[in-house]
Amino acid sequence: MSSIKFIDLMDLINKYIDNFDIIKEKYLSLLSELSIVTELDTKMYLEHLEKISNMGTIIVCYIGTPLSENFDIIASGTIIIEPKFIRGGKSVGHIEDIVVKNTYRGRQISKDILNVLKNIAREKNCYKVILDCNEEVKKVYNRSGFEEKGIQMGIYF
Repeated sequence: MSSIKFIDLMDLINKYIDNFDIIKEKYLSLLSELSIVTELDTKMYLEHLEKISNMGTIIVCYIGTPLSENFDIIASGTIIIEPKFIRGGKSVGHIEDIVVKNTYRGRQISKDILNVLKNIAREKNCYKVILDCNEEVKKVYNRSGFEEKGIQMGIYF
């Protein structure tokens, strides 16, 4: 297997702009293992990527290069940084959309992504990092230092 690399999705696209369509397709395909993904046209995809990048970072884990046949995005995670007035103006990091391609699960890749995202949170002056998860994957997050806190509430529209 090719060596696994971690990079900001925006940086990957900028580095391989001529292969944008391949990167977009591989990333959306990976996300479809996490939730419902509908096709986004290039304009909307780039607009959303820019908005997310202005608030945080999408880290992708990939093998090969977009120039090679074995290229694949095998895992990803996002951190959104929320500035706060409390805690001396520090921020909160919100981790979202952690996903590892089914064929690569069990290799501690999610732990590596979480470590990258936690380091970004430290660099961005966060006093805490939070995430939501299902009961089935709680142990994965416990092994990365996360503890169950409070109750999560939500409304889906």
